[in-house]
Amino acid sequence: MRAVRPRGHGRDLPEDLRPEQLELPEACEPPDGPRRPRPGGRRRFARRGGARGGRDPEHAGVLQRGVHVLLPGEGVVTRRLASLWRFVLPQRGILAATFVLSLLATAASLYAPFLSKRLVDDVILRGNWAALPPLLLTMVLFAAAGMVLGGVSSYLYTRGSSKILVAMRVALFEHLERAEMRFFGRTRVGEIVARLNNDMVEVQGILVDVPMAFVTSSVRLVVASAILIAMSWSLFLVSNVLVPLGVLGLWLTRDVITGMSRELREKNAAVGSRIIDTFTGIRLVRSSATESQELRRFEQENLSLVRSVLRFQAIFSLSRGIPSFVLACSATLALLYGGSMVRDGLISVGTLVAFTAFQVQVISPIQNLLGQYAALRKGRASLERVFEFFDVPAEADPEGAEEFAALKEGIVFDGVVFAYAGETRVLDGLSLAIPAGKTVALVGESGAGKSTLVDLLLRYYEPQGGEIRIDGVPLGRIRRATLRRKVALVSTEPYLFHGTLEENIRYGAPDADPARLAGALADADLAEFVRSLPGGLSTVVGERGFALSAGERQRVALARAFLRAPEILVLDEATSSLDILSEDRVRRAIADRMEGKTTIVVTHRIHAVRNADFIAVLSGGRIGHLGTHEELTRQRGAYKSFLRVCAEGAGNPEEAGRA
Repeated sequence: MRAVRPRGHGRDLPEDLRPEQLELPEACEPPDGPRRPRPGGRRRFARRGGARGGRDPEHAGVLQRGVHVLLPGEGVVTRRLASLWRFVLPQRGILAATFVLSLLATAASLYAPFLSKRLVDDVILRGNWAALPPLLLTMVLFAAAGMVLGGVSSYLYTRGSSKILVAMRVALFEHLERAEMRFFGRTRVGEIVARLNNDMVEVQGILVDVPMAFVTSSVRLVVASAILIAMSWSLFLVSNVLVPLGVLGLWLTRDVITGMSRELREKNAAVGSRIIDTFTGIRLVRSSATESQELRRFEQENLSLVRSVLRFQAIFSLSRGIPSFVLACSATLALLYGGSMVRDGLISVGTLVAFTAFQVQVISPIQNLLGQYAALRKGRASLERVFEFFDVPAEADPEGAEEFAALKEGIVFDGVVFAYAGETRVLDGLSLAIPAGKTVALVGESGAGKSTLVDLLLRYYEPQGGEIRIDGVPLGRIRRATLRRKVALVSTEPYLFHGTLEENIRYGAPDADPARLAGALADADLAEFVRSLPGGLSTVVGERGFALSAGERQRVALARAFLRAPEILVLDEATSSLDILSEDRVRRAIADRMEGKTTIVVTHRIHAVRNADFIAVLSGGRIGHLGTHEELTRQRGAYKSFLRVCAEGAGNPEEAGRA
């Protein structure tokens, strides 16, 4: 079948942009006609699809529905922690100062037991009361020094660790901004929020808190143990004989804590997602009268979270309680054995008092070390959850990618094949040429692939077969950012941020002057509406534009697109919620603004396609028909059916009869 070419379509175009060079006879085969297989199509799809599949987490195993069944080995955990060290290095000066001050504070606290020994032996037992005032003054000075040093150390530590946390969050946020679109199609927003907030705090803990606590506690433990051994090695051995039992208790519960921590984090994320889903969709909830249903779901997810919290707390308390109990028993043994040594005259009462005080200095770092080990096991689950997101493939331009400044020749879809993960092909060898400066309308049934074409043009996804070219350059060789800055997309449900009208309209063009802003408002038929608002452009629109109607949101999105002055304007049912008069004014403004530029219109409305330079009818993953409105109305096929359905839907039986 010969391709239908609109008047002027392809005239004065480079050879590879002309429709006849794009295998359009095959692509334009009517839906009910025979379809010849494209030579090499499946082989090309398999080759390209396989390459892409390797980057897709569903195939590569990076994410398995957000859950890893098995945790990686210790070597992997160590390498991942080492890869995060780059966030710590900029704060090494602050952390070093924190460490030194912490050691000085520890030294001040370690001197206190010696003062206690002198108080008992020299003052109380020997009656040397003249030594009491200077001794008490010394004790106060050392306590004050420890307090000041500890306070400054805590402040510096909080400052350094907070900056590390911010740096890690920013890095993950930046990575997710560039993540492949497939990731957002399978990941709940609440899950992203949980990993950026809660899980990242845990990762910061095992990256900074645990090492710092390990070093300071180890130094404190070694020094205090050396002093105790010097006082009485036999008493030291007796008092610490049970410590290995506490370590064993932690070792036995390590894997349970890690697994339950992951479960807890996931259920926390589920609760967050439920909150986001319910209140961003509150209009639907209320219009469906399903408040009680959503309340039950929220309550059930919270109760499930509580059950997990209770199970985790029971195990975690046991893992912390066993070491505490063992250390308390060790202190009791020290008092019993030490008392017998005092009775036998082997040590003085002051020495026993000092030993007991130093025993606390040993018990405390041991408890801290054991507690940090438990925290490390708990934080390991968060580390894995965070790295699942760091491992998500990100968009990346090839080396030497070209800048996109303006569309000079046109856009070519050449034998494009695409399928969403696990689904049948949406596009199956589609070929289409869009000359620069023209308006093309894409029509077809829902699911025919119209919006998919737009997604591929913006490189949200990559074709698994065929090629897209802009001005003869493969789309994959053009820098995404420069392309997207020159393309404005207005969809049927535009996204508005919680902010003012002006902030939303200026999004993407913050430096536009007031005259340009006023022009964009007028062309989007929004100026009168803004003047009617008490706050004008300072009016807050609410989350997702909640305070506005659907038509008002669409007009805000149109004004935003106009302000950007794009090279390519894509309208995906962009005026579906406007009244007829408003839509007519906007359509005329678009024609004026985009004169000499390229417009792609995705629509189901007849009046939106009548004035297009040409219309492409998508069917079966290909271009079923191609031509102007007048040319296509003279043919039988999908476009004729499209007109009939549109006319019947608009209540125009006369138009439907002519179709």
